[in-house]
Amino acid sequence: MRLAPRSFFVLSTAVLISAAGFSAWRHLSVKNNGMMSCSAKAIMRFENMEYENVNGNVHFNFGENGKGSMVVEGYTDSASGWLYLQRYVKFTWTSKLISGSERNYYISKWESSASSIDESPNVIFDYFMREMSDSHDGLFLNAQKLNPQAILLSSINSPLYICTLKSGSKLD
Repeated sequence: MRLAPRSFFVLSTAVLISAAGFSAWRHLSVKNNGMMSCSAKAIMRFENMEYENVNGNVHFNFGENGKGSMVVEGYTDSASGWLYLQRYVKFTWTSKLISGSERNYYISKWESSASSIDESPNVIFDYFMREMSDSHDGLFLNAQKLNPQAILLSSINSPLYICTLKSGSKLD
């Protein structure tokens, strides 16, 4: 069976477009693999249990192209008193799927800034961030699916948060 030149051209074009679409879909799905947004309540008590602690909400966003953010808002209690905390953290991340219900997030570069109404001491926020450290320059979080709406985020140091997934987000 021999195809006419016009039919062969249409068929070849359709195959090329299909292959390009499939390749682009696979490339984008790998590039954005691990995207996730969730919120958690955080209560951290440090060495001085009476005065050094953080009580607030943490909003994680592991966005596309390895760009992420975290917002920490609440209160710190220290020798300086009970003070408002609102910090913004920008970071770059990569992730590795461990199993169908577990993923590791590696945060390589991060920088934080305080909002204009933040009154909390930097030392308390720095300690808060060190709790997620992998004892190197970066941060490490392990995410384990608890149910379709919640995950457990933990670091090498300890379990940290039960994080509620935001609408449309999932751990895959």
